[in-house]
Amino acid sequence: MVNLWVMRRTPVKLSLIVTAVLIALALLVPPWANGSSRSEAQQASLHNCPQPGKWAISVWEGEETETAEALDTCGADAVHAAYYIDPSTQTWRVFFKGRPAISNLDTLDDLQAVVTLGSPTASPMPTAQPTPTPGPSPGRMVGCPMAGKWAMSVWNGPNGANAADAFATCSEVIAVAYWLDPQTQTWQRYVRDRPELTTLSHLDNLQGVFALSSKATGEYCAINIPGTFYGAVTIDGQPAPVGTVIKVFRGGTEFGSTTVTEEGTYVVTIPAPAPVVAPCFESAGGPLTFTCDAAEAQEHPSWGVGSKPQNLTCVYMRDCPAAGKWSIAVYSGEEAPAGDALALCGVPVEAAYWIDPVSQTWSRYFRGQPELSTLGSLHNLQGVIALGSASESVSAAAAQSAQEQAGGQQMEGCPEPGKWAISVWNGAAGTPTGLALATCPAVKVAVAYWLDPQTQKWEHYFDGRPDLTNLLELREMQGLITLGGEAR
Repeated sequence: MVNLWVMRRTPVKLSLIVTAVLIALALLVPPWANGSSRSEAQQASLHNCPQPGKWAISVWEGEETETAEALDTCGADAVHAAYYIDPSTQTWRVFFKGRPAISNLDTLDDLQAVVTLGSPTASPMPTAQPTPTPGPSPGRMVGCPMAGKWAMSVWNGPNGANAADAFATCSEVIAVAYWLDPQTQTWQRYVRDRPELTTLSHLDNLQGVFALSSKATGEYCAINIPGTFYGAVTIDGQPAPVGTVIKVFRGGTEFGSTTVTEEGTYVVTIPAPAPVVAPCFESAGGPLTFTCDAAEAQEHPSWGVGSKPQNLTCVYMRDCPAAGKWSIAVYSGEEAPAGDALALCGVPVEAAYWIDPVSQTWSRYFRGQPELSTLGSLHNLQGVIALGSASESVSAAAAQSAQEQAGGQQMEGCPEPGKWAISVWNGAAGTPTGLALATCPAVKVAVAYWLDPQTQKWEHYFDGRPDLTNLLELREMQGLITLGGEAR
């Protein structure tokens, strides 16, 4: 009977022992491993909400939640925008309230830091932020950066922790870290082993920072809250097709790019990826330059943080001349015949000139007159002095009978085809320029220039182009610089 009783009691004792061991093991598990650092009954919320119209580094505490819902824990519509940098790709994910077409930050995970912008119409948050509830001890950094990359990291530990000690919990060495003061909008920074440069000396629980991991010594770029530019985009008046690569430059350095996924629209965040070492974005300075494949946008907006609506008008020829006027036009694209490149202007280009920077000789282009043109092609970002055409060439039939109309008078020193000369009108004063030049017996004069000795201004004549001509008549014995066209 005794043995039977012992056998019956043994399973009960073993069950009690196993239960006690499991409870003891559970008590030994670190708080951050099982989530006991915060009460399970605590409501999910966004910490360090931004003030209206100001930026902050906020931290989401709770289960994975849609971004809009998470941000609304600061108050309905209190947060206008949010940015998060992908620690692997270094590209930005963004959220704009009510703008799903340009947003791609869909959800927030537990202890995820984001840069937030308060809506300017939201009710102000309390000026004095409450002291965070202390986290687990000894604590650790969540979301540490990979080597040579930026990340948005969060301290999950006691308040007032030494920043260097907190960053030391990351497996990679933290070289630089930045925190944005939500009240003053100034940055505080941590620089490893540089106390004279460090202003971020302590971290509180659930404080988010930008952290850069690097073992190398040297100068690092500062972090920038990016700007997101978006809008319509055209190339030579047509919607940019799907697949068009849009690049953004500042100071000659590329700081962002995107690919058109919907015809005629684009979205690009700048700078992305976030620079680590020089060239740094903040030191580049100047306006932004956008390119659409090989074409260049005529718009050059200034950079700014947040959402920036900006339509882009990309063209292969910039600063084309207006009808009947001159300009310095710039071609962007692969090398192309001059005629093809200039034809990209909305107004036909009648003439163009380019000076060789080495030989100091001029090359010229005349529309429809290859025998007079020496400017064979244009290369990327080549500028030319161009003259816009106001109408198509008119017939030169009147010039064919010019000698008869001029009563036997004629030009002396006429040019040869494709060559320049200084010619003199040996005829009556007040003779129309076209009629006088048409008396050249062997060549059709294409262009003529005369310099006014008083005003020092040039007057010009273009064959068949009265709309471009201001040298209307000649006086007796007037000298001209002439260019021979086709032979008669």
